[in-house]
Amino acid sequence: MGNTNSKAVRLDSCGRGLPATTSIAAAVFFALYGTPRAAVADQADSGPAVLQEITVTANRREEALEAVPYSVSVISADQLAAAGVTDLMSLSTQVPGLSMYDYGARFAGAVTPIIRGINATGSPARGFRSFEQAPVGTYIGNSPIDGYFQLDDLKRVEVLRGPQGTLYGAGALGGALRLIPNSPELDKFDGSFEAGGSRLDHSDGTGYSLKGMVNLPLGDVLAFRASARYDYDPGWIDVFGILDRTNNSVYGTPVLANPSDPINSSPIYNRRDDWNWQKTFTGRASMLWKPNDAFSAEAAILHSKVKGDGGPQVNPTYPGGVSPIDPHTIYPAGGDYRELALVDEPFDRTTNLASLDLSYDVGFATVSTTSSYYTTNGSLIQDSTFDYGGFAGGYYVPYYAGVPTNPRWIYPFQFTDSAHTFTQEVRLVSKAGPANLFDYVVGAFYEKQTNFGNWYVTTPGSPERSIAQGCTGPVFFGSSFPDCLVLTGPNDTTFQQLDKQNFTDKSLFGELTWHFMQHGQLTGGVRHFHQDFTDAQLYDDYTFNIVVPPTPHNAPASKTIGKVDLSYEYTTQQFVYALWSQGFRRGGANSLPPPGNILAESPLLHFYQPDSTNNYEAGLKGRFENGLSYSFAGFLIRWDKPQISSSLPSGNLAVYNANTAQSAGFEFESSGPLFVPHLTYSVGFAYADAHLTSGFAYPANNGLGQIVPGLLAGSAGEQMPGSPKTSVSVALNYDINLTSGYLLTLSPNAVYRSAAALQVAPSVGTTTVQHSSTYEIMNFSAAVTHEAWRATLYVTNLFDKEEILAPPSQPNQFQNLTNDFLVNPPRTVGLRVGYSFGR
Repeated sequence: MGNTNSKAVRLDSCGRGLPATTSIAAAVFFALYGTPRAAVADQADSGPAVLQEITVTANRREEALEAVPYSVSVISADQLAAAGVTDLMSLSTQVPGLSMYDYGARFAGAVTPIIRGINATGSPARGFRSFEQAPVGTYIGNSPIDGYFQLDDLKRVEVLRGPQGTLYGAGALGGALRLIPNSPELDKFDGSFEAGGSRLDHSDGTGYSLKGMVNLPLGDVLAFRASARYDYDPGWIDVFGILDRTNNSVYGTPVLANPSDPINSSPIYNRRDDWNWQKTFTGRASMLWKPNDAFSAEAAILHSKVKGDGGPQVNPTYPGGVSPIDPHTIYPAGGDYRELALVDEPFDRTTNLASLDLSYDVGFATVSTTSSYYTTNGSLIQDSTFDYGGFAGGYYVPYYAGVPTNPRWIYPFQFTDSAHTFTQEVRLVSKAGPANLFDYVVGAFYEKQTNFGNWYVTTPGSPERSIAQGCTGPVFFGSSFPDCLVLTGPNDTTFQQLDKQNFTDKSLFGELTWHFMQHGQLTGGVRHFHQDFTDAQLYDDYTFNIVVPPTPHNAPASKTIGKVDLSYEYTTQQFVYALWSQGFRRGGANSLPPPGNILAESPLLHFYQPDSTNNYEAGLKGRFENGLSYSFAGFLIRWDKPQISSSLPSGNLAVYNANTAQSAGFEFESSGPLFVPHLTYSVGFAYADAHLTSGFAYPANNGLGQIVPGLLAGSAGEQMPGSPKTSVSVALNYDINLTSGYLLTLSPNAVYRSAAALQVAPSVGTTTVQHSSTYEIMNFSAAVTHEAWRATLYVTNLFDKEEILAPPSQPNQFQNLTNDFLVNPPRTVGLRVGYSFGR
């Protein structure tokens, strides 16, 4: 690490002639930017600063962004702040070609980033992922990470589009996200502090945030840096129906409104305003030891904690009326910012990362190692009462609510998950130089991961109520008194699924770049890995007496993947490239009821295969003297055996494979100065047509005990879920000198995303493919800087648009009580005041 690949710059500075501007260069230059030389002259008269060159480390060495021979987006810390980006979900709305299901931090264990549409998993109906590998690798520095954390004290974010299998391994099927933190600085004492407050439309709450950073040199060879951020985000959704219970866990029993009538008493209902609040803390500390120019060691720890209640879901279509559960109660109507629920839905997640980076310059190359260990632990409660009331036409309600229906019936789920991951990587990176014929990166990687995922379902109070009724026989479909006994396990548990997975990855990788001519290079890369995956799941359904013991299933994999790219600098800092790269993801096993049970699934769904991608890409990238830069890439990704994680029509969780798919499209980005002095722009456009190229069909349980041939099916041409075909972002930045020492910076930005499919095959409660609405949001910020002070007024969702991120997974069931729409936050107006100090 730390070697600068500035071959193009050095060649120019050494006086070696570059090729004369070709017709291709002229075409790109004038087609994109008209006559920029004249623009440069006009701006030079006004004295604007030339935009600085952007360097990245996507290829494990420092190099200019335009020299990287594949599609990379870079978002600076200032751009993140101006756009109001605080986490990966908000980042995904700002970067074309990057997407994510946005359920807030609540569903962090169920969603992952998506790049170029390489995702086949639908919008999660459960707050739980079946532990298939994510299609995008996420890194803080050189360390992989999962979980939830805020983006704070970052130097930049690098979005690497397309399969990155050779350098980033399994899991980088569609690309990689690299979050580059600021490192401690030896010769600089400085710091900053910022406090902010905000008001959210349709909410009575006031949000606030606190953040700070300090960089402290400890002598000549040691430095310490620490940063921390705390945010309180008020809710904006009012909820009716939350019941008083003996406790707020999944086992809490509803409190009787009339204790003298344990059979027919209603529960005690509550209304809560601004239900879906969230509190988040993220802190990071790092220590740098650099005893000489050749060696450095940096140790870092990150801790993040988030907790909150509810989710960004509303029910605008419920008309109000008599409860289908409690005939003595009339529910109010829903609304644009109103939800109906019977069970409180608290959630929390803790994420930790410890890492150690060592680097030593051995003269001809740099040897570096990264050791990391991360954990993430999450828990959430999900109210599924109305969903199961409507599921299969209410077939299962008597089994869980009794006969007649318990007026206090609730059906909460609890999902818990945890991951413990250790990784070790060793790299040898050659020193770049203008005289090199070859450059190389070679390394070895080891990962050991243990995952736990648990799903608990209860029906608190219903068994006790059936005993009070005098029921003697168990419920069956169509039964009546005295066959009305609700059967459960301990603590009124009806079902539990406990999953443990162990995964190891041992890999060798390398890339060799041949500078076959003065401005041309050819790179070949390869990665060979051996993986071992073991899954053991307990499936225990107390109500229907189904037990699948946690028998370990092993799915080893060994594979070699490759990469070839060709790049040519046809004039100064103008590049053309072509690329072929591959990605790979392991297979695994599902825990599903065997034949002979009402919830049994086909044996074809008990295992899933690895999937792989082949990416074919070509592009143009460049940067002009005035700082104006551009990149254009066209791509075709062929995808074999796409993995689909789903809640099956029966409600069982499983991963299965489609047959073949592809994603084809193009991306364009540009940034630089405009015709007005001190005015700069940034624009991005991505089009990705990701769809099935052949159909698939599996037999599956329809939820009523029948395994129906072809129930899980997708047809050629169906759009892959979770990603819009078209996404656009536009941002402007305008600096105005108000008076001596006072600088005003105006920063509007806007994003557009076309509608996205939300599944590719039927899932629980859904027989048709659903789509989000289009997404059109504008933000604005105005910052005044004076010496060490900075005050920023900002508005997110400027026009207060409510977009439908996901329609109901079970539409128009149970008197429309299942019509929960996932929506974006309303308009927020806030003020941040910050102070920086140091020398």
